[in-house]
Amino acid sequence: MKIRNMRVSDVVAAVCVPATLVMYIHLLLVSPQLNPSDAHQEYTAAERSVVTTTTAVQEVGAPLNRTKEAREEVLLVTVLLRCGSTTIKNLLLSLSAVNKFTTILKPGRRTEMVHIPHTKMQRDIVMNISAYESPTAVIQPFAYINFTQFGKRKPIQISLVREPIERAVSWYYHMRAPFQLVERHIRFPETKLPSRKFLKKDLETCLNTPGDQECRYTPGKEILGHTVEFFCGHDPYCPIFGSREGLQQAKAVVEREFAVVGVLEDWNKTLTVLEHYVPRYFAHASSQYNKHIQGNKRKKNENFYKPKVDQAAKNFMLKHFTVESEFYDFIRQRLNQQYYAITGGAS
Repeated sequence: MKIRNMRVSDVVAAVCVPATLVMYIHLLLVSPQLNPSDAHQEYTAAERSVVTTTTAVQEVGAPLNRTKEAREEVLLVTVLLRCGSTTIKNLLLSLSAVNKFTTILKPGRRTEMVHIPHTKMQRDIVMNISAYESPTAVIQPFAYINFTQFGKRKPIQISLVREPIERAVSWYYHMRAPFQLVERHIRFPETKLPSRKFLKKDLETCLNTPGDQECRYTPGKEILGHTVEFFCGHDPYCPIFGSREGLQQAKAVVEREFAVVGVLEDWNKTLTVLEHYVPRYFAHASSQYNKHIQGNKRKKNENFYKPKVDQAAKNFMLKHFTVESEFYDFIRQRLNQQYYAITGGAS
C-alpha cells in the first residue's frame, strides 16, 4: 500500500509541477502592465522606413552536388538555434525507420557550444563522428570543422538557415516562451526562473531602451551563435558579428563542404533538394513530413506566445544585419540553383 501511494504521488508531482510553472509564467505574461509613456524612441522616423540592401550576391560555383565527395556512412547535420532545428530532428527520426539509418541526437546542455577554439576538442569531435561505420545521422550545433585537417574524410554535411531578422526575433521571444522555460527548469532545476520584468519586456521596448544589450547586434563585436559563424568555423574572426572576412570564408565553406544548406522560408524547395542530393537519408522526406510533422506545432517547436513585431523595429535591426543578409541571399541563391538543376527551371 505504501509503495502504491508513493507511485501515485510521483505521478501527481510529475504532472502538477510543470503545469503549475506554466500557469505561473502564463499569468506573468498576460497580466496587465502599464506601458511607459515616456519611452525613449531610439529609432527615428527615417529609420522606420523600409531598409533595402543592394549588396551583390556572389555567384555560386560548380559543382552543385558535393554529396559524392563525402562518406556516405555519416550525415552531419549542423543545426542553428531557431532555424527549424526541431523540425529537421523530427524529420530525421521519422526517416530513420524508413531509410534504415540511426539518428544521434545532441545531449541537452545548459549552454550550447558553437565556437570551439581548441584544436584538441575539434580533433576529438572529428574522431568520434568518424567512428560510425553504419549509416548514421549526427545532429550537432557546433560550427564547421574541417575533417580533412585531422586526416579523416568529411561526412555528408547539411544545414538549414532562416531570414536573419526573423531568426533574431524568434530567438528573443523563445527565451520568454513558457514551455521553453518550464522544460529548461525541469532539465536544470538549479536554473532560476526569470523575473516578471524580463518576461514582460517586448522587443520594441528593448530597442527603445538605451543601453539594453539583449536586442543589440553590433557589427565588430563578438556575438556567439550568429548565422555566419556556424559556416565560417572557429578562426578568431568567425564569432565577430558583421565580419566580412568571416562572410567570405563562410561562403567558401558552403560551396566546398556542404551538400545542401536549406532555407526555412523555402521549406518545400529544401525538401526537394534534400531528396535528390542526399537520397540515402532523405528519400521520401516530403511524404514523411506531410504525414507526421506538418501541422504539428510540438514537432515544429512553434512558439504561439510570440507576438507580432512592429515592422519599424525589424527595419531598425536590419541596418546592422548587412553581412548576415548577404549570406542568407547567397544561401538562397545556391538552393535555387540546386533546385533548378533538378527541375529544369520549373518552379
